[in-house]
Amino acid sequence: MDTRNGLVTFGLFVLLFAFTFVFSLVALSEDNVAYGILALVGFLVCIGASLFNSVVAAQEGAVFAVWFRSYAILVGILFVWFLTRVGTAFGWW
Repeated sequence: MDTRNGLVTFGLFVLLFAFTFVFSLVALSEDNVAYGILALVGFLVCIGASLFNSVVAAQEGAVFAVWFRSYAILVGILFVWFLTRVGTAFGWW
């Protein structure tokens, strides 16, 4: 993965995360299940695709491997936040 492709891919991941985060906020504030499902799928795609690109970039020796791993950690932290808010809203804990 060269620098340009890595930067474009990372930019698309940031854009996907922005939409995912907005969907999660709307799902929590308006009790909209469809947006909650979209946010759940968005978080999983962000984490999975970022880890996949991190492994591919690390095998090629690209610097973007660190960026993709950092992105996956950040999205993972916010995903846990989303899950705890959903669990509280549903009364699971």
